[in-house]
Amino acid sequence: MNLKFGHRMLLMAAGLFIMTFGVALSTKADLGTTPVSCIPYVLSLASPLTMGTWTFIMNVLFVIIQYLLLKGEFKSYQWSQIAVIFVFSAFIDINMYLVSGLLISGYLMQWIFCLLSFFFIAVGISLLLKADILMMAGEALVLVISHVLHAEYGRIKIFFDSIMVLGAVILSFSLLGGLLGVREGTVAAAICVGMIVRHIMRLPGFGVKTHDK
Repeated sequence: MNLKFGHRMLLMAAGLFIMTFGVALSTKADLGTTPVSCIPYVLSLASPLTMGTWTFIMNVLFVIIQYLLLKGEFKSYQWSQIAVIFVFSAFIDINMYLVSGLLISGYLMQWIFCLLSFFFIAVGISLLLKADILMMAGEALVLVISHVLHAEYGRIKIFFDSIMVLGAVILSFSLLGGLLGVREGTVAAAICVGMIVRHIMRLPGFGVKTHDK
């Protein structure tokens, strides 16, 4: 059954909140956050600005790069990604505050919370896909690059995530003097989140089109 636009907006808002809760939870697990969140997290550790603020800055740059790559093909409505980025970034800071008092001790507990964060991130992504309004700026940029280069989306996605992780590693060593924000959980996130999303999208009601006719 198709969803009305208002319902899809609510789904998108819920997806953004749940996804950012998962991102915040992954930072508390301290085994490394998702590839696209690595750079904002490292920069937040190295500066007075919050993770949400750096997320906003980085994703706005993603939209600008989309515009530069697409030129005349860039549709005006795509600028509305910035509004979504603002909400997403605000939700990150809200959820970082909500989990700030959470104490996780022991490697096993770290992994339990890390895997739990993957579940929340995957549910959030699935709700965004169900809402079918706008892509996240990072995913949209991957799609644009694959379009411009006439390359397979999956390969560009792997390359993009690898660049994000490499950038975070370089920034971490340069600004913090060691490796923070990128660990075995980052690799696990890159593998597991997509797998969980695929399983969720196979559930009844998720794999259907949501556009009004």
